[in-house]
Amino acid sequence: MQLALDHLVHFLDRPPVEATEKFRQYGFHAVAGGRHEPWGTWNSLSYFGLSYVEFLSIEVRALAERSENPLIRQLVEEIALGEGLAQIALRTKQMDEWVNKLQKKGLIVQGPVAGSRKREDGSILSWRMLFFEDPQSKLRPPFLIEWQQSDEERENDLKKRGGIAPHPNHSNSLQQVGVAAAELEDAVQTWKRWLDCEVSEAWIDERIGARCQALELGGTKRIVFCQPITAGLAAEALAAGGQRPFFATIAGATAGHDQIFGATYFREER
Repeated sequence: MQLALDHLVHFLDRPPVEATEKFRQYGFHAVAGGRHEPWGTWNSLSYFGLSYVEFLSIEVRALAERSENPLIRQLVEEIALGEGLAQIALRTKQMDEWVNKLQKKGLIVQGPVAGSRKREDGSILSWRMLFFEDPQSKLRPPFLIEWQQSDEERENDLKKRGGIAPHPNHSNSLQQVGVAAAELEDAVQTWKRWLDCEVSEAWIDERIGARCQALELGGTKRIVFCQPITAGLAAEALAAGGQRPFFATIAGATAGHDQIFGATYFREER
């Protein structure tokens, strides 16, 4: 059962419009998202095809603190660690099959959880989310998401609404997300056990001072696990936020990197 990289969740301790403005300063197209009224949160978004970055923050703390949604609970609990990338959402068209598959692996499943967001024009967008926990591991799993619309319908709708549009800096694809790892082999093998994905050979990334290995999601998209071996970006991320995402790689733009509200966004020419 194939999974796709749907989106990265970037936690904010400020209104999401500030992230929209900052992303635009770096040449990315970004738009307002809307409000998750039952959860007390709101967001803004930057799309690269159907994959995107979600900037998520608390709007009504009392509602967020009462939410039973695991993502919102994580936001409430972890925002004290600072802003930055915090979760990975993987897209599926086989949510119910994944429930059975994960349960057979001995994982604790929560959901599917119904989700919705009111857009600025008042229309409602709907989806389902699936969360799970591993009693054998302290690592935080990603979550799965299944959209109400087909991929084609969703893409056409996003283009009509202006969500998907050319980026002024020519970015065109969200390629990978980097996750800090205390023990590389443990992290890679644990995620492989959860998701049954192929694993790459390990390599050294001197830019971030880490030994890395990737979980392949098909095509050129992947999740890269990074164990620090020297002082550098990976070591700083692990010390500050623990074993969670800390960078994203976006293809199509002039090579470089941008530090944006606690996360690093690498740009690669392709």
